[in-house]
Amino acid sequence: MSIDISMMVVVQQYLDARRQLGFELIAPGTELMRFARYADAREHRGPLTQDLIVGWAREHVKRTSTVTAARRLEVVRPFVAYYRQFEPASEIPPAGALGRGHRRLVPHIYTDQEVAQLLQAAARLTPHGGLRPLTYRTLFGLIATAGLRLSEALNLTIRDVDLGASAVTVRQTKFRKSRCLPLHSSAIQALGAYRLSRDLCHGADPNVPFFVSQTGAALPARTVEGVFRHMQSHLGWQARGDYPAPRIHDLRHTFAVRRLQCWREQGQSIDHALFWLCTYLGHAKISDTYWYLTGVPELMDSIGTRFECFAALGASS
Repeated sequence: MSIDISMMVVVQQYLDARRQLGFELIAPGTELMRFARYADAREHRGPLTQDLIVGWAREHVKRTSTVTAARRLEVVRPFVAYYRQFEPASEIPPAGALGRGHRRLVPHIYTDQEVAQLLQAAARLTPHGGLRPLTYRTLFGLIATAGLRLSEALNLTIRDVDLGASAVTVRQTKFRKSRCLPLHSSAIQALGAYRLSRDLCHGADPNVPFFVSQTGAALPARTVEGVFRHMQSHLGWQARGDYPAPRIHDLRHTFAVRRLQCWREQGQSIDHALFWLCTYLGHAKISDTYWYLTGVPELMDSIGTRFECFAALGASS
C-alpha cells in the first residue's frame, strides 16, 4: 500500500504509536519532525531513499558533523522500519554508515579566569543596577559552583533554595531523581543577595521560580542560552574541545573535573570520590562519572598511574 500524505503526518502517527507504548521520545521526536519537514520541503512521496536520509543527516552540521550526522541516522532508522509497512521499497541505512553516534565529545574546561570573566560580563548586563544582571551572574555562578544542569537551575523554586541549611534541593531531574546539594558559604552568600533583590521586585511565594525574568516569569532556557552566546562572543574565548564554542553545560563539566583534581591533590581515594561525585551530579550510572578520568587531558595522568600500578601487580604475581 503506497501512501500519499505529508511526512509530517506519518512521523506524528509513528510518534503517537510509540508513546502509547511508554516511550517518551522527546529528543528523537524533535529530530524526526525535522526530518519530516526536510522531506516535505522537497515534496518527497513514496519510498524513502538513502540519499534523502543521508542528505538530511548531514545538513547544517559543522565541527561535530560526524557525530551529529551519525546520531541523526540512528534516530531515523527505526522510523524507516515502521514506514516500510506502507512503502516496502524504502531503504534502511546500514547501522554505523556515518560512523559512531555515541562518542563522548571532549568538553571545554573553563579556567578560573574564564569563569571570572563570565560572571563579570553578566554583572555588566543591562539595565545597570536592575535585577537582570544579578540574575544572570547568580545563575551562572550557581551552575559553576554546584555543577547543575541548566534545566535544574531554572527549575529551582524559592523553597528549593534553603539558605539556612546552606543547600539546594534539585527535584525530579533528568532521571526522575531528587537530590539535596550542600553548598559553599560563598555560594550561599551570593544566593542570599540575589534573593533579597529578587523578593523586593517580585515577592516571595515559595512555589515560584527562584530565577526569574524582569517580569517575574520563569526564565526560558532558550533566552538564557542566547544571553550566554552573546557574552561568549564578546569575551573572545578559544574553544578547547570538540565543540565549536564553549557552552553553558561545560560549566558542569568544569565543576566535575576541578573537584576530581582537588580530591586527587588532597590524596583522596579517587574510586570513593567518584561515587560521591556521581550522587552529587545526579548521574544514573557510575560509568558516566568515571568518564571524567578519560574525557579530559587534565586527568589522563591518573589513568596512566592506575594502569602502571595494575601492570606492576600483574608482573609481580
